[in-house]
Amino acid sequence: MARADFRPDSPSVQSRTPLKRLLRFAGTAMLLVVIWAAIFEAGLRAQQYFGPLYDLELANVDLSWESDLLNHVPAAKNQQFCIYGDLTGTTYQRSFDANGIRIIDDSALLSGCRRSASVLFFGDSFMEGYDDRNTLPYHVAKYFKTERGICLRTHNAGYTSYSPSIFVPQARKLLPIVRPDYIVIDIDETDFYDDFARYRKLVTRDERGRNIGVKASPIGHACSVGLMEVRQHTLYLMRFAAKLWLSFVRMPAAIEANRSTDLEIFAYSSDHSPDIDRKYPEARAVFRQNLDELTGILKDYAQDGTRVLCIFHPHLQHLKPDASGLVWNDLVSSMVRDACTAKNFLFFNATAALRERFGSNPEQLYWRSTDMHFSFIGLEAYSHAVAEFMAKNMIKPADHKE
Repeated sequence: MARADFRPDSPSVQSRTPLKRLLRFAGTAMLLVVIWAAIFEAGLRAQQYFGPLYDLELANVDLSWESDLLNHVPAAKNQQFCIYGDLTGTTYQRSFDANGIRIIDDSALLSGCRRSASVLFFGDSFMEGYDDRNTLPYHVAKYFKTERGICLRTHNAGYTSYSPSIFVPQARKLLPIVRPDYIVIDIDETDFYDDFARYRKLVTRDERGRNIGVKASPIGHACSVGLMEVRQHTLYLMRFAAKLWLSFVRMPAAIEANRSTDLEIFAYSSDHSPDIDRKYPEARAVFRQNLDELTGILKDYAQDGTRVLCIFHPHLQHLKPDASGLVWNDLVSSMVRDACTAKNFLFFNATAALRERFGSNPEQLYWRSTDMHFSFIGLEAYSHAVAEFMAKNMIKPADHKE
C-alpha cells in the first residue's frame, strides 16, 4: 500500500498558485470590461439611431457657419453648429438662401395678389422662429392678408444670436439686394450683452471707423473643431468620452480665455439700484454706438422714418414679478426707443400689450422657465400685436389694397 505524501509543496509551486489566481482574476476583469464596453457601445448606437438623446454622429458639424462678415451664418438647410459653447447644437428643418434669408412657401399668402409690399425683417432667434408657419414674418403677412386684404412679401433675415453689431454689416449687404418697401427690426434684451461681451472684440472697422464685419467666434471655432475631432473616433464609446472631455474641460477653458466677464447676461435687466443710470457705462457706449450706426444706415436707405419699425418684446421677467414684486427694468428697451425715435422711426414695445392680454398667466407665452423663447402661443400673440401696430401706423390699406 502506497504511503501518502504529506510534505508541503515546494516554494516554486506555492509561488505559481497566487500568480494563476491573479491571471484568472485579470482575465475575468478584462472579459467583464469588454462585455460592458460592448453593451455601452450598443446602447450608445441604439440611442443615436432612435433619438438621439446625445448626438454622437455629429454628421452636420463643420466650419461652414463661420463668417468674418456676420460672425456666423446659416447653412442652406439642416445645420448643427456650435456657438458660445453650445456643444450639441440644434437641427432645424428650415432653408435659407445664399444671403441668409429664410426660404418659405408663402404661395397661399400671395395667391390672387396683383401687387404686394415687401418687408425685410431683422432679428435674432426670436425673429428666425421655428418652421415656416411659426415665425413672426409669416404671422404678420397672414394677418395683413386675412384682416386687411393686403399682400406682404416678407424677407426674414433673422438668425440666432444676431444683434445690432451684426445687423450693421448685414443691413449694408441686404438693403441693396432686397430693396424692401418697409423694414422691421427686433432688438432683444440679450443684445445688450451680445454686443458687449460676445462681439465687441470681433468687430472689424475701416479707416473711417465704420463696422464692416464681425469676425467668427474663437469659442465657436474651438467647439466645432473639437466636435469634428470627436467624430473621428470609430467607437461611439470613445466619442462619448471625448465629447464629455470637450464639454467639461476644453470648452470651459476656451470660454474663459475668449469671453468677457465684465458683464453678466441679464444682470443689467434685474438691476434696480438707485444709480442704475450711471452703471454699465462701457456696455452702454458700445450698444449706443451700434444702434446709432445701424439706424443711420436704415435712415439713409428709407429716408422716410415711417418705413422703419423698431420692435421690442418682453421676456417672462418683464411680465412676472419676482419674489420682491419687481419686474425687469427698461434699460435696454429705452435705449432702443431713444435711438430709433431720434431718426423718426416707429417704435413698438409689446410688453404692455402682452401683459394686458395674458395678465397673471404670462408663463403660457414661453416654452418653459429654462427657455426664454416664445411658445407657439406666445409667438403668435406677439406677432399679432406687431401686425396691429404696423396696420395702424406703418402700412396703410389705401396704399396697398388690390
